[in-house]
Amino acid sequence: MRYFLFLCFFMSNIHHILAQDNVTFILMEANDKLKEQTWFYSGSGEELQQSEIKKYWEQDKYITAASYTENGWFVTMSQNDNFTGQSYHYSSSWPTDWIKEKYDAGHYITSITCSESKWFIVMSKVKNYTGQRYKQDVFSKLKVWYDKNRDEGYYITQATYSSGKWLWVMTKGSEITSQGYAWATNDNVTQKIKQIWNEGNRVHLVEYADGEYFIPYGSTRRGAAKQSYTFRTSGISDWISKNWQEGISIQYLGGGNPTSSGSSTATASRTVTTGNNTTNDTGRRSWRQNNPNGGYVDYVQNPDGSIDATAVNPCIICGGSKVCRVCNGQGGVMGRAYGGTWYPCKACGGSKICQSCRGQGYTTLVSHFQNGVSIGYDQNGNVYSSGGGNGSGSPSNSTPSRSTSTGSGVCPDCGGKGYRPESYRYAASSSFAPYHNTGGSTCNICGGTTDHYHYRCTTCKRH
Repeated sequence: MRYFLFLCFFMSNIHHILAQDNVTFILMEANDKLKEQTWFYSGSGEELQQSEIKKYWEQDKYITAASYTENGWFVTMSQNDNFTGQSYHYSSSWPTDWIKEKYDAGHYITSITCSESKWFIVMSKVKNYTGQRYKQDVFSKLKVWYDKNRDEGYYITQATYSSGKWLWVMTKGSEITSQGYAWATNDNVTQKIKQIWNEGNRVHLVEYADGEYFIPYGSTRRGAAKQSYTFRTSGISDWISKNWQEGISIQYLGGGNPTSSGSSTATASRTVTTGNNTTNDTGRRSWRQNNPNGGYVDYVQNPDGSIDATAVNPCIICGGSKVCRVCNGQGGVMGRAYGGTWYPCKACGGSKICQSCRGQGYTTLVSHFQNGVSIGYDQNGNVYSSGGGNGSGSPSNSTPSRSTSTGSGVCPDCGGKGYRPESYRYAASSSFAPYHNTGGSTCNICGGTTDHYHYRCTTCKRH
């Protein structure tokens, strides 16, 4: 039943998911500490313009806002009397040692963002900062962490999203004097920000991920400072110039890159992300949607408009622990009668392993959507359909397929190989076993030589 509900969720949200894109959010605010501003962006898919940063550093300007958005790396630099030094890290690796080194030298994180493959972290010497903490985790855990640190005088000054997890930076000694946060969607984000203003508060920052806007807000030492914002990408230059003329400066740049690989080590997010919203030479568009539970869904839109979805989520039975929940990993129970008799667990047969996910810690569901009909199978080999077929969403006895004709009798989606071209570093075990290419050997599906897997083609579902 849970797979049927899962498919129904896909069916009702598929058009919304197709429309999801990264955003560019610019928050401008009256702030007399930010002077002589300039801004630039690299363009989608391009590298960070490090030469521009160096040029403006030499003009005594600092990076005061940065984000990776639909316009690529977007950077604002300003003269700022509060800053006395600055460094940045731009790399695919998470710089734990570098951050510690800079903290020890009196620097604090003042901007943090990431693309599909690289982190951009700016650390500065800031006169009024007295402490800082950061944490990357799912929201349910960050909420507890946030409440504890807010009680100690720390407030969110930076945030970004990567691989199903938020990364929040909380700072003590900033200009923020009180803070809460709100969530909004594309349908109500404008109303939510207006409500925040009407209640006498100011927006501190806005970030976007998985179709939701994260909006920390509250009061600052500047009081009811005038604010303006935009989500648009056209006419940005004129809009910024107009606000500059009215004494309003760029305060924060936000966006969203839900598919960035970052440094997450979440159990259910172990596949390599190769990009966001890409289109390959076969005309297929692919993207990833991260789920709040730490899982994700990889989508591939085919040229005929149909969509293949591979969902990987923490096992709902063991929660990712991989052990049997009935015997708690003991394999059985010791009876008291007749001096003690060992009874193997009937749920796991004494194996101590969760039988729902077969000891994987996560579950996989592969689905195909076309013309209001969804078909798919899970890692246990169960075949499901909804919106068509047997019409009930219960296991189907038929093999998923869709009518295609290429004139040659060869499946147009897999080229007759029987497996999807997308590769994964890990895959759930299944009676419909995924194709496994061992490291060092040439893959018959994609030609790669790394250790990886391919799921079976949901179009022809051969072999």
